[in-house]
Amino acid sequence: MNLVEFRNHMERCREMADNEAAASKDSYLVLERLSNLYQVSDAHERAMADRVLCEWALAEDDTVRFDALALIDKFRISSAKPALQNLARRLAARHDPASYYETLKIARIMEAIDPKGS
Repeated sequence: MNLVEFRNHMERCREMADNEAAASKDSYLVLERLSNLYQVSDAHERAMADRVLCEWALAEDDTVRFDALALIDKFRISSAKPALQNLARRLAARHDPASYYETLKIARIMEAIDPKGS
């Protein structure tokens, strides 16, 4: 499977889980399904998943971004650091309360995935 196919697979998985979560009123279902997908992936698939999560971290859709940030945090995806830095800069320019709190969240995630700040 190549990156485009894997990205499509992840997007379909997220969309199906999101629809099911809405129907069952289980807000955690999307993260659970995406976590399971990540955990059963081999090393090559995880590398592709990491790239997709970095893309999602920069999404304008805050629900997609929320999922990406949660998974980056949970799995300590250090390759996401540049995307997180980019997102933090973008949010800092917005000057609204939601962006402020999301920036704090990003800082906490960055500290968790790279405690020495290298």
